[in-house]
Amino acid sequence: MMGQWRGKYLDVGPPRGPGRYSGDGRWWWDDGQGRWFRLIDQDDMLEVEAEDVGGTSLVASLLTTLSSQYGNAYFRFVARARSADPRWPTYAQAGGTFPATRPSLENVAAQGAWLEIQRERFQELHRQLVAEGWRPAGHGAAWWSAIYRRPDLDWDTPADAYEPTPRSA
Repeated sequence: MMGQWRGKYLDVGPPRGPGRYSGDGRWWWDDGQGRWFRLIDQDDMLEVEAEDVGGTSLVASLLTTLSSQYGNAYFRFVARARSADPRWPTYAQAGGTFPATRPSLENVAAQGAWLEIQRERFQELHRQLVAEGWRPAGHGAAWWSAIYRRPDLDWDTPADAYEPTPRSA
């Protein structure tokens, strides 16, 4: 399905899903857990990378090689995060796969009609990251290497701790 998020977590990360920040920006409502969490003064950092799906395992490499023609490959964007929290110092989230011309995605002119689907896959991952509280914070060397930050949560926040103020309701 075009436009639907097809990402998955590659590593164990914090149990944080889509939600929203409070109006005062000091709390996070997690839709999946149905409750508010206090933000702490510590951020996770994330950068989006492109990964050759064929390079992720021997089976994937064989399937990609056998199913592609003319030097084509399948890639996916992977959001790799670093956290100061020792429970999950690194974790990653992968987007949907897309075709590309080898040897590199950086040669935009060589991508032809596939450039549109590549950008769609990037936008799908971007929308999911923003829904999970990530905020754009910069850009790396490649067109897809966006950098994001998000505040960590106090996972020990009591379920009834949130008291909305008129500005945060």
